[in-house]
Amino acid sequence: MTTIRLHSYFRSSTSVRVRVALALKGLSYDYVAWNLRADEHRSQSYLDINPQGFVPALELDGLVLT
Repeated sequence: MTTIRLHSYFRSSTSVRVRVALALKGLSYDYVAWNLRADEHRSQSYLDINPQGFVPALELDGLVLT
C-alpha cells in the first residue's frame, strides 16, 4: 500500500488544489501542517523534505513531488 503524505499550509491555494485532486481520486493521505507565518517552511526539518522551501510537497513512499 502506498503511503501518501501531504506537507502543506491550510491557506495555500496550491495546497488546496492538491487536496481537491486527492479527494477526487479518492486517495487518503496523512496531512502534515507547516505554519508559513511562523517560517516553519524555512526550518531545516522542512528543507530536508523540500530544499526549495515551498508548499505543498507531496510525499509518495519517500519520493517527494514539489
